[in-house]
Parts: sequence; structure tokens; C-alpha cells
Amino acid sequence: MARSQLAIQSSVEALAPELDLNAQLAKVVEVEELFNNCFIPTDRASEYFRWLDELRILKQCGRVIGPRDVGKSRASCHYREEDRKKLSYVRAWSASSSKRLFSQILKDINHAAPTGKRVDLRPRLAGSLELFGIEQVIIDNAENLQREALLDLKQLFDECHVPVVLVGGEELDKILADFDLLTSFPTLYEFDRLEYDDFKKTLSTIEFDILALPEASNLSEGTIFEVLAKSTGARIGLLVKILTKAVLHSLKNGFGKVDQGILEKIASRYGRKYIPLENRNSNK
Repeated sequence: MARSQLAIQSSVEALAPELDLNAQLAKVVEVEELFNNCFIPTDRASEYFRWLDELRILKQCGRVIGPRDVGKSRASCHYREEDRKKLSYVRAWSASSSKRLFSQILKDINHAAPTGKRVDLRPRLAGSLELFGIEQVIIDNAENLQREALLDLKQLFDECHVPVVLVGGEELDKILADFDLLTSFPTLYEFDRLEYDDFKKTLSTIEFDILALPEASNLSEGTIFEVLAKSTGARIGLLVKILTKAVLHSLKNGFGKVDQGILEKIASRYGRKYIPLENRNSNK
């Protein structure tokens, strides 16, 4: 996805050295809002979007499997936001039943009667998906669905042919296999960690297109890059958490860039502790 297609967000203005404490704190809040609200495009997410497009065209169900903090949920939510009128996106609660799930979907597509008995909800939803022109239903945290809900989703697709995509952790495949439903969601997208080049490009995007701090932090180079790569394992969700904290603490301490010492301290609390290369060699 090109940088021009970034979610519209205002960049953080340069921190002038003479800014008082209140102004610095205002910038801290602005940075936090940027990280919380903007979508950071990656090659991984773009590939995922193309896969979802194919399922919509082919009218096929599928499943998205990946570890935590790799960006599955944020990418799925962004895909829905880009085409809200044709998609439904919901997150399943713990031990979610058919009744609860179908009520969520009906509410998400703004149906006038989103609640009712289980026997009424599925036919109501099937008719509504076609009537409202919904082309795809994405269900996040799908490992939380009860067997009854998964069986009803299969029947929902059989009735209205609107593809259902399940998004979840690595245990989702085992759950579907145990219920003999793996072939009902046959197409798999493995949403994994960022590749090396994608990780470097993402760091550059964050530094120049999102943060735009007055001093270069060189996030994609040298020791800072090593710290982030080591501590996050190239997981964008963890990267955002670490950088948010590091940027906030750096700004509060009067730095116009991400301070390396602060970054190393925060990274060691969230992910794997960074060990300089020379120390690694000396420990062998």
C-alpha cells in the first residue's frame, strides 16, 4: 500500500526546544492518539487485503490464523472500515453462542431488530445479509465461538452464500478439526510476523509519515533497529506498544526524538531483552 493511502492522520508537529511542560504534555497526548487510531500499512496487510478480496469475488469462506500481536485484528478492522457498507466485522466474546454472535452481526449491519430467539436470528440474518448487500462477514477471536455457533455459521453460508471469514489464533484450526468443520472454511491465510524488508519499511513509515518528530530517530537503522527487531520479533502489535511508550517517555524527558536508552529500558519490559552483539559474542 502506498504512503499516499495512509489513514488520514495529522503528523506530530516539531517540538520546539522552548516548549513549556504543558505544550510537551499536549504533544504526548497527540502522539498517543496517533498510535491508537491510525492504521500502519504493511506489505503483510496489503497481501491479506488481496486475499480477502479474492474470497469476496469467489464467494468462499476462509480462516486467518496467526500468533498474537501480529496485526490480524487491526488489519481486519481497517479492511472493514474501508468498505463499511459491504462488510460486517465483529469480535466474538468468550464462549460465544449463536444467539449472541448473530445479534452482534445484526447490530453491526444496523438491523432494526438485532435480538430475538436463536431459531429466528439465523434466517433473519441470512435474509438481511442479502437484502443489505453484505458481501463478507469477518469474525475475529473466532476460537471463542461455541460449536453450535460454528455449525450455524456453516448453515448461514449454505443459505445465503455470503462468505464467512474466521480470524483467530493457532488453536482455531484444531477447534475446527475437532468439530469436523475444517473443510467448511477451506481457504487459509497465515498472518505471520513481518518479513525483514517489510519490518524496516514499516519503521520508516512510522518515523516519517506518522511521528515526524523534529529530530531523526533512525528507527530502521543501527542499534535502535536491532533493539526493536530483537524485542518485538517483528510483531507489529508489540512494536506499536513499545514505540508508543518510548516516544511518550522521550518527549516527557525533553527529547525531540526516540531516546535509545529509554527505548532499551521499555523494550526489555515488553519483549525480549536486547543484548549488544559484542556482549553476545563474549558470553559464548
